[in-house]
Amino acid sequence: MAVFSSNIESGKVSLKVLTNNLTSITVLTEEKFKGKVIQPNIAANRVVGEHGLSMAIEIEDNDSKHLFLMDTGSLTQSIFENSKQLGVDLTEVEKLILTHGHFDHFGGLLSLLPQLNAGTEFIFNPKCYAQTVIIIQKPGEELSKEELSLGLKELEKEGRIRGSKKLPLLNKKMVVDLAEQNKIKMIETNEPVELYKGIVTSGEIELFDPDEVTKNIYLQKGRKDFEEHTFRDETALYFNIKDKGLVILTGCGHCGIQNTIKHGQKLTGINKVYAVIGGFHEEWNPIDKVKNKVEYFKEIDPEIICGMHCTGFNFNKLMSDHPAHTLGVVGTEFHL
Repeated sequence: MAVFSSNIESGKVSLKVLTNNLTSITVLTEEKFKGKVIQPNIAANRVVGEHGLSMAIEIEDNDSKHLFLMDTGSLTQSIFENSKQLGVDLTEVEKLILTHGHFDHFGGLLSLLPQLNAGTEFIFNPKCYAQTVIIIQKPGEELSKEELSLGLKELEKEGRIRGSKKLPLLNKKMVVDLAEQNKIKMIETNEPVELYKGIVTSGEIELFDPDEVTKNIYLQKGRKDFEEHTFRDETALYFNIKDKGLVILTGCGHCGIQNTIKHGQKLTGINKVYAVIGGFHEEWNPIDKVKNKVEYFKEIDPEIICGMHCTGFNFNKLMSDHPAHTLGVVGTEFHL
């Protein structure tokens, strides 16, 4: 069975950034994109930024309109006011996709579910409920399972780590109860799901290069029981735009942006990359790794490259002279 039942015509899909770390009314729309990337300018004068990401996916096809939502932003829940300011009616969302189980992507979820219509589909990986913890170490260092079994307090006391932080947990009971009460259709899967002709979720992302995975985040199974986190819960979106190629839309890119792109190429059989948009999670990487990533993007040469949220300053600085590079702020629109 083909991953895509068809492709989607160019110009039929638009993406709008509803929450992101940055807002601006002075980022200029660049003529080089010929209307494919439009900055919000004064339309963003009342939106707010937060450490999180959410994007509206709008489809106009055969005289029908559809609205999908990728992620719900962070715990400050700026998605709701920002959506009003940007003219997106969240009650019209037909499909909601959660990219992974971190608070800066599920932050508005519990408030959003009661606003959705009965029958709305909520697609996510069941591993999104796992407890994760950030362990602050020296750059480039990793702890073995044996070391972790000593316990975080002991490791901090011995000076082997600088601290740790449990990430807020996605509460399964609350999610299930709200979904049932509001007749939301929950689709828990690690397999690809076709959202619309030409639009598919990644399913579990293959790790072609395990070294690309975000370091220093662990799964916590018990007080002294930790596992390396390889982000088996992470989901990306792929779009097959007719005569243009593959669009990759990510939440954080914890699996590695190259792994995510290569997985999409393998999954769909489409090698040409048209656009890569979302979080690339390069801000924790040493400069040499970031430079390698920039060279990779130059090789695949998409028409649009927009690293937001957790992508980091260094990547955007090094990528800034590439003709495909653009900035994404709250309200930025991509017309694919």
